[in-house]
Amino acid sequence: MGKTSITRLLFAVLTVSLPFTASAQQFLYANNATFGAPYIFKMDASTMAVVDSYTGLSGINGRGVVVVGSTMYYTTSNDKNVYTYNLTTRTNNGLLFTIPGSGGLATIAYDGTNLWIGDYSSNRAFLYTLTGTLIRTITLSNTTAGYDGLEYFVQNNQPRLIANRGDAVGPYDLYDTNGNLITAAFINVSGTPTGISYDGTNFFVSKFSSVEKYNGTTGAFISSTPVTGAPGGFSPLIEDMSADYAVTLPGGGGAITGTGVPTLSEWGLIGLTGLLMAFGAWRVRASQTAA
Repeated sequence: MGKTSITRLLFAVLTVSLPFTASAQQFLYANNATFGAPYIFKMDASTMAVVDSYTGLSGINGRGVVVVGSTMYYTTSNDKNVYTYNLTTRTNNGLLFTIPGSGGLATIAYDGTNLWIGDYSSNRAFLYTLTGTLIRTITLSNTTAGYDGLEYFVQNNQPRLIANRGDAVGPYDLYDTNGNLITAAFINVSGTPTGISYDGTNFFVSKFSSVEKYNGTTGAFISSTPVTGAPGGFSPLIEDMSADYAVTLPGGGGAITGTGVPTLSEWGLIGLTGLLMAFGAWRVRASQTAA
């Protein structure tokens, strides 16, 4: 293969690969605690403007929300149930499973395989499979009953949980997934902090009618943005929030080590690496032949 052909092929692989590189999370999903519907908002993560809303859900007072691709999991404060909703068809799939021994459920998060669920009646957190099997129960030492902010994320290749200390009470502390306190007051927030979400880079903390952004590495405050555009005359009273875990978790929503299946961008990089190696070998052979 000639040098010109190889150059063109390399350019073609780069052109194909670039559009599929990971992009920043664009939307947050917010469980609105105002009684009635709509009660889950889809918000532009840059402007905090409500761009869509989901109605016909179970329960009356929103608490937890997790989005993984086209599937939304959510809880309400008035029962012990986890529900699902199909975002594509806009269909409420109803009850997924029930958690016995809880006085009510609050915030929920996703670790790539299972759901972390905050107990609204205590300082416990439950790890459940999507089929309703309890894996683990932990106690978050700095929290009290009614805590309403819990998020799972990966920090320095280690799984972490971050939680606030009560119902609209900060700050947010870091724990490992066995409930051991790692960093107290990692995010210091004033006022009434409720739910929290992570977009793969930064944290977003809901404060009912506004959302604050914090640095995902240092916990430092970045900005505060009011929630606008709530439909139907509803005042935003958002609790838990979620980015799309299929975007924010390593492996596109897989476990910490990824799904093991290359994404389109990864295939492009694999192909590019192979072509660069082939081009290097060709250059060596060409120089040896010329010599």
